[in-house]
Amino acid sequence: VHSVGEHVKMFVKCGIVLLTLAQAYNGSPLLRISSDTDDIDNRVIEGAHNERSTKVTVNDIFISVKTSGKFHQSRLTPILDTWFSLAPSSTWIFSDTSDPDVTRRTEGHLIKTECPSDHSRTSLCCKMEAELTTFLTSDRSWFCHLDDDNYLNVPALVKMLSSYSHKEEWYLGKASISAPLEMLDRSMLPEERKVSFLFGTGGAGFCLSRPLVERMGELVNNFAMTGDTIRLPDDVTVGYIAEVLMGVPLTQVETLHSHLEPLRRVDRDMLGEQITLSYSTYEDGEKNVVGLEGIDLERDPTTFYTLHCELYPEVAKKCDLFQQR
Repeated sequence: VHSVGEHVKMFVKCGIVLLTLAQAYNGSPLLRISSDTDDIDNRVIEGAHNERSTKVTVNDIFISVKTSGKFHQSRLTPILDTWFSLAPSSTWIFSDTSDPDVTRRTEGHLIKTECPSDHSRTSLCCKMEAELTTFLTSDRSWFCHLDDDNYLNVPALVKMLSSYSHKEEWYLGKASISAPLEMLDRSMLPEERKVSFLFGTGGAGFCLSRPLVERMGELVNNFAMTGDTIRLPDDVTVGYIAEVLMGVPLTQVETLHSHLEPLRRVDRDMLGEQITLSYSTYEDGEKNVVGLEGIDLERDPTTFYTLHCELYPEVAKKCDLFQQR
């Protein structure tokens, strides 16, 4: 049972969110879609023409990994054993469970949220709110979100972000749908309006520049409430806020990859340019993994050890157990 004070506090927070939504609508176009689908090399060339683009180091990036306690062993351990070692001071793990071993291995970069441990919209948006608010307490220029089934090629991420000015508003990601999502926006009830927008799927990873996150203001502090208001999960809510409310279009980065796409198209020759990779299993039991021959999926079900040994053999450990024969 909520006390009167709690009801008043909730009412005030709702008012703040609706007021911010109204202000955003009045000042921003409903939709701007980017058709930029160039590969990473073309993006570097494009960045050269942008005099305001700046060189980025890994210390400029806040890398956020969303996970849950039940996946600490199966998903988080391969991350900590592989690509995490390339950016340990720039990577934070957001979970719903305390874990002394993860805290030790990340040197305190495990953030235990007060979010539910399920995969509901409420839980997902709750964790995204924790990720964004924690980012704003840092001095980092870029916020990059990943799921716990992503392998991150850290140097490729740094190279890509160097093509964009961190002083401008950027929403970088990869859509998992072929056309903009259309919906009736009920956030301004009793008025409803039809809006359409793209969103960067969280399963491929996406990045936001600091000026954009800062302008989101109270929508960051009340992100979970916004997700509940529009009834959308976390990555879609980010797209809604960025494109519809802030007027910042999704710039698509084709070298981001999620488990939703056929990963076998990524072969050895392409590997070094890719920023994120993933894995999954189709309904018929076939494994959806990168197109490298000889992966031992019994030893390496995530493929992360094989990928890390292929990309960074000079720093990868135990490669004799996972390298292709």
